Amino acid sequence: MTSGMEIAAAVAMRHRELSRVLETIDLETLLGESELPGWSRLTIVCHLRYGAQASEQMTSDALADLPTGFYPGGRAAQRPSTLQPAPDESAADVIQSFNESSAVLDETWSHIPAEAWDETTTREPVGNPDLGSFTLKELAILRLTEVEVHGTDLDLGLSDWSDTFINAAWPMRVTWLPRRHSISKSSPISWNLVPTDGPAFNVSVRQAEVTVSEGTGDNAGVVISGSQAQLLGMLLGRVDISRLAVSGNEVTALQFPNAFLPP
Repeated sequence: MTSGMEIAAAVAMRHRELSRVLETIDLETLLGESELPGWSRLTIVCHLRYGAQASEQMTSDALADLPTGFYPGGRAAQRPSTLQPAPDESAADVIQSFNESSAVLDETWSHIPAEAWDETTTREPVGNPDLGSFTLKELAILRLTEVEVHGTDLDLGLSDWSDTFINAAWPMRVTWLPRRHSISKSSPISWNLVPTDGPAFNVSVRQAEVTVSEGTGDNAGVVISGSQAQLLGMLLGRVDISRLAVSGNEVTALQFPNAFLPP
């Protein structure tokens, strides 16, 4: 099992890779469209800059047993401003700020004791629910997801998703599916998600309640298979289900992406 310290090290490595690439591109390239529809490369850098700042603050709050959230001002109210430069801030300022914020987060995480990654849990403020409660290790996986996935969204030649990211994020993202479903009511449905190189999971829905269990269910209406990276990509909205091997009820298979919208 991948440790929190290993995940933090992978985040720091990706931060360095991002910094090296961003410092070499011109303004026209930075303002150009990314692989993420509707987002420029600068939008992504702004988002990653804010993510570093929020992750560092959440870490400090969790260690102090204080309530904390990724968007303290509320997601709907605060998120739009985090996707663009501040007033009078240049694109070069954003890159410098990203580099500095990432370095602060890496420094904070480098001093966390091994046991604290699994034993320290975030606690959301009353009246501002968002992502729920999770461990510092899960927070680090969320940050690694940001920098690896959005790093490839930049379309600037960064390396493909690392094994550290795939092996840590795949089981976490599957077990988090009950947090993200868009099902109001449904007849019983079941999917087996079966990677060729990692643990399989059964995802079942009954009366709008989602359950996830490791292994395969005997009565799944559909089996979706591929590599861990491909199945993780489906959960993150980067791989279309048509690129995966699907057996069973085709209608049930196509319901999965709509039932579990990507983050």
